[in-house]
Parts: sequence; C-alpha cells; structure tokens
Amino acid sequence: MPQIPQMTRGFTGGGGANQQATFNGEPADAYGQAINAINAMGGQVLWQQPPTSAKFFLPKKDNWTTGGLTMKYDGELHLQKSSPTQTTARVSMKLQWGSFLPLALTLLAFVFVMGLWNIYFAVYGIFIMALLVAYSAWQVSSQLPDKLLADFFRTLTGAPAASQQGGFKAQPQAHAFTPQPPPSPTPAPASAPAPTPASSGGDASAIMEQIKQLGSLRDAGVLTPEEFESKKAELLKRI
Repeated sequence: MPQIPQMTRGFTGGGGANQQATFNGEPADAYGQAINAINAMGGQVLWQQPPTSAKFFLPKKDNWTTGGLTMKYDGELHLQKSSPTQTTARVSMKLQWGSFLPLALTLLAFVFVMGLWNIYFAVYGIFIMALLVAYSAWQVSSQLPDKLLADFFRTLTGAPAASQQGGFKAQPQAHAFTPQPPPSPTPAPASAPAPTPASSGGDASAIMEQIKQLGSLRDAGVLTPEEFESKKAELLKRI
C-alpha cells in the first residue's frame, strides 16, 4: 500500500490547506486509489484528467466545530511521477463559503437569544457575535481542511485500487460459485413380471413351468415363502 513517509502541509490563501505525500507505484494506481477514496468519503468528482489531476468536493461535519452542520470543501488532486518507482500526490482543500452561511446565522441567532436572557450578552452582543463568527470561520476554513485531508489520506491508504502493480492493494476477487446439479433420482426397482396365467383347460406342463418361475422369484427374494406357497396352491388347483 502507499507509503506516506514524506508529507508536507501548508495553508492556502482564502482559507484552506494542502498536503503532499509520496506513494510507491505508478500515477495510474495512485489516481484510481484517490478516486475511490473520494467516493468512499461521500464526495463527488467534478472534473478529471486521468491519471494526473482531478477536481472534486468533499463534505465535512463536526459536532463541536460546525454544530452538526455540513461544510463543503473544494479539492484539487495533482499526481506526478517523482522517481521510477514513486508517485507524488498533492491535494488541496478550500472551503465553499456558501456552506458556512447556515453556521454563521445559527451563531447570530444564538447570541441574540442569549442577549434576551443575559445582560452581558445584551451589552456586548455585537462584539460577541463578531468573535464567535470569526473564530468559527477560522476553524472551518483552516482547521477542518487539515483534518479533512488527514481523513482523506487515511481513506486513501485503505481504498481498493484497480490493479496490483506498485504495491497498491487490489480489490478482492470474488470466487466464482458453480452450482452443483441436483442428484439424479434413484430409479425404482422394476417390479417382478407376473407369471402368465394358465389357460382355462389347465395345461399341466405350463403350470409346472409357472411354479418353477415362482420358485425362482422366491429364491431371488422377490416373493416371500408364504406368497410362493399361496400362488403354488392356486396353480395346482388348475391341473
């Protein structure tokens, strides 16, 4: 899997952050891993030029920093082969300020309501509003992008890749399941042929032949001794 021994961070103008990491493998492998990581984090690829660059956005929600509201961040991915066996990935994140507006309005509403109940909030309301909004804006524009990039690289190192080259983890192959044919039904044993009844006149030789056939069936276990004796008695009556 990609190694990230060399990672640099920075702050981008207008609110944002960037990180750089070195991977073992080809740019195509790293690119496939990055796209999988974006999808796994609930993001969306907006533009791409495989296997060197892409633009995307990622959502980020933090109960403490954003109050459970989701911030959206524009991201850029750039890949470059840094050595015959390594690829450098550079990812930057920048806040979409439109997604910060609900949080700012929530903070203003909070200060207004607290001002109705607390004299200090009423007196210093404007100062408190400015302080809270400025602090939250700094958090979501510089601190959260850094955390989001860390989450991205953690997801990237565990995301399935499209191939096994360069040490990247490949998607597990599903084992084909071949259904076994149902067992064929065992044919029922053929019933023993019934002896040919004798003519009404009672041919003695034919009856004796039938008795011999019944004896063979008895010896073979098809007829019980009782059944043999019963049939034999019926035949002897016809002589």
